[in-house]
Amino acid sequence: MERGETGEAAALLQSQNQATPIISKVYCENPAVNAAVCHYAGLAEQAGIPAEIALDIPDNLNVDALELSMVVSNLMENAIQACEKLPKNQTHYLRFTCRSVGRLLLEMENPCVEGTVLDKNGYPVAREEGHGIGSKSVFAFAKKYDGELLYKIEKGVFRVRLLV
Repeated sequence: MERGETGEAAALLQSQNQATPIISKVYCENPAVNAAVCHYAGLAEQAGIPAEIALDIPDNLNVDALELSMVVSNLMENAIQACEKLPKNQTHYLRFTCRSVGRLLLEMENPCVEGTVLDKNGYPVAREEGHGIGSKSVFAFAKKYDGELLYKIEKGVFRVRLLV
């Protein structure tokens, strides 16, 4: 996204929509973001992960809707992957909220495995090869729109807060 590859991002969203059963739930007014949320909510459901989603995202945004949908995709995918790594006897869930009051405040919360850490700058540390790219794109999005990005791990719960 940060290199202007929106065509690839659009193709990715299209392929995601074809790979998942169509879910017609309306989570928010923005069609691009809603499509991404529907896709990942469907994946969470298939994985048996309860998803609590409450979004106030208008159709008209002060940020690029496709870029925002990719950020949402990254956050939801990371939350699902984190839940899938948890022991079966631990609570699995993801909670995604967004409030719109001039700016958007997105918050994602999910349990995480013990030992999940943030680096010295407060960003998640990717432990597996090829991981961490999504987090970098979220950071680039926040930077592009002069936003604020905060990651927090507390008592086995991972939280991301993005204000743009």
